[in-house]
Amino acid sequence: MDNQEALQRTLNRARRALQILEEEKAGYGIRVPVDLQIDLEEKQKEVTSLEVRLSQLQGKRSESLPDNLPRYNDVFVGRKQEIARCMDALSLEERSWGVTIDGIGGMGKTALALEVAHLARQQALFDAYLFVSAKTTWLSAEGVREETLALSSLDSFCREFAKGLGQTDIVKMTDTTERRRALLDALRGRRTLLIWDNLETLNAEERDMIAEFVRKLPTPNKAIITSRRRTGESAVTIRLDRLLEAEALQLMREKGRSHPRLAQELNATKPEILTALYQASGGNPLALDWTLGQVAHKGYSISVALERLRNAAKSPDLYGFLFADAAQTLSENDRTVLSALVVFMTPARTAALADATDLAITEIQVSLEGLVTLSLVNELDGERFGLHPLTRTYVRAALGGTNTVRTAPLASGIRFDSSAQRKVLRYWVDFAQKYGGRSENYKTYDKLETEWQNLEGVATTLREMAGISVELKDLQTAQMLIDLEHALFNFLFFRGYWDEGVRLGEWVYQVGKALSHWSDAGWGAYHVARVHYFRAETDRAASWAAQMSEAMKRGGSRQNKAVAIQLQGDIARQRQNLLKAERLYHEVLAIFRELKNEPAKAIALNNLGSVARSLGQYDRAESYIKEALAIEVKRGNKERQAVYFGSLGNLALDRNRPTEARPLFERALALDQEVGRQDRVADAQYGLARVLEEEGRYAEALSLALAAQEIRKRLRDKSLDCTHQLVERLRRKAEME
Repeated sequence: MDNQEALQRTLNRARRALQILEEEKAGYGIRVPVDLQIDLEEKQKEVTSLEVRLSQLQGKRSESLPDNLPRYNDVFVGRKQEIARCMDALSLEERSWGVTIDGIGGMGKTALALEVAHLARQQALFDAYLFVSAKTTWLSAEGVREETLALSSLDSFCREFAKGLGQTDIVKMTDTTERRRALLDALRGRRTLLIWDNLETLNAEERDMIAEFVRKLPTPNKAIITSRRRTGESAVTIRLDRLLEAEALQLMREKGRSHPRLAQELNATKPEILTALYQASGGNPLALDWTLGQVAHKGYSISVALERLRNAAKSPDLYGFLFADAAQTLSENDRTVLSALVVFMTPARTAALADATDLAITEIQVSLEGLVTLSLVNELDGERFGLHPLTRTYVRAALGGTNTVRTAPLASGIRFDSSAQRKVLRYWVDFAQKYGGRSENYKTYDKLETEWQNLEGVATTLREMAGISVELKDLQTAQMLIDLEHALFNFLFFRGYWDEGVRLGEWVYQVGKALSHWSDAGWGAYHVARVHYFRAETDRAASWAAQMSEAMKRGGSRQNKAVAIQLQGDIARQRQNLLKAERLYHEVLAIFRELKNEPAKAIALNNLGSVARSLGQYDRAESYIKEALAIEVKRGNKERQAVYFGSLGNLALDRNRPTEARPLFERALALDQEVGRQDRVADAQYGLARVLEEEGRYAEALSLALAAQEIRKRLRDKSLDCTHQLVERLRRKAEME
């Protein structure tokens, strides 16, 4: 009501001003000054515009209201922030000509424009609402359909807008420049909303002319442009990204309301399948709609439709509709950048892309600018660039087969050279080898942590390209996978990525066997067994230890074979077969002494100390462990020093010497925290908590025990149960204080 009353007051003032101008005109007779005539015509347009807008608020259907907005009957969900930004852009307070909505195909640009236009009409913001589209293709569940009557130039748009405004004289003009000028003149004094849809189908010259035209729009007219290409520098620009998962699920439910078959399937489908559908679609409304249409109209189950979506990158329908036109314009550098970005699982900076591709920074910048304009790449805060999930899938499909450096066609005929992708994969393997590897390199593990998502994605890509799930088909990527896993394992183990370490170790074991690289296969098996051992999954550890032993017998060095024997000793000790463990550890110690491998000798000594401690032979245990510690103090290896300080702390507790144990655990904890080995941090915290318990400082002990419990719970560590017991015991004691 307030808007209606305010508009009525504005109309009354405009009518009084018009009356004054008409009275002034009457005083001149037939010789009316030009400026007065112009003022009079513009005021007449203003009054007419206000009358039309007021009739909208009053619920009256004015015959003089130009309005050809399509009746958008499909489901619209989400986009609340984008709608608010569009409405702000259409207000008088915003001085730009309007808003540009861009983004990759299928993201709902046209739907958002129409939603905003209908909302503007409800609020009577304009006296005309005109929609004209240059859309050339439509996608349905049946496939892509051509639009034969699509507009292709600024002049054709001007004709349609003039027709919508009832300006037949402008429509009939033969000079295109005059038509544009006349349309702009006709808009003066009006408040029209012009919607220019799907401008990416026009050539660059026509798009530039449209940009110039909308910049000249007389105030308070406004425009909304939708395009897969970024345009409209003087407008508010909204780049549409994926729907949130909750919005996508709402879209599915709303679609089900009008399609009983779809509703039935949705109700019968597990939530995790619907989440998988969302992820496969990349939150793209059109991809979701296409997939749901397979269920509603073709009778597929959602699982089958999901599989069709996952395989759609090589079909002429969905992905051809979304990407084919843009892909035709890509330069060689553009394709190289896309091939690089598909490997980056997190947004990449320009410098990183230059390092990974060997392109110059300026070449990268030029390509990124063009790819952002095409909506194939998203520009994020901090000058970082990333791919939409559907773009990633498209490029991966365009890279195609990987058994040689070759190209593979998509349905659209677009080809990408996989050599660029391989170069980026090698870049990440080199990165892992530079900052990972031996435990002494723990100071650079933060760099691996920062890039873990990228490194994990590289590992998965290498596995897929190597083809180890079926049969090995790519020697180059298979070797890169081995190099990557060997570089990452200590980092993964230190930082608590144990599940990931198991997965990579299993892959490398398979690759090593396929290549007859027995040492590599053996180390992959060792890494898997080690995690299972530290989780007290003894049978699994024993199985992988046997596979390691077999691989090392076929192709490992004497040192590698000794490590396999040592692992057998660890498993025997975990099974409480202490005499067997001791025998195996002595065998290993003799080999490492002969090989003059000091760090390996120290590990064997510490293991013998653990056996002696379990047997109650504390003096022997102390001698073994101190000899191991002396080796690593001399070498300066802080990670191994922390292990041996912890072993001495546990020995002191077994001897009921908490005062002696305290500085040992404190030293171990400080070193473990510096090195960043999570399981050992928990070990030292647990040991200190036991010391504090002996000292009667239960609250402090409980804090440390809870911290250890949290780490061990995340790791599924073998000592989790005893940590639970310590926590509960300390809680009871703390409550009694």
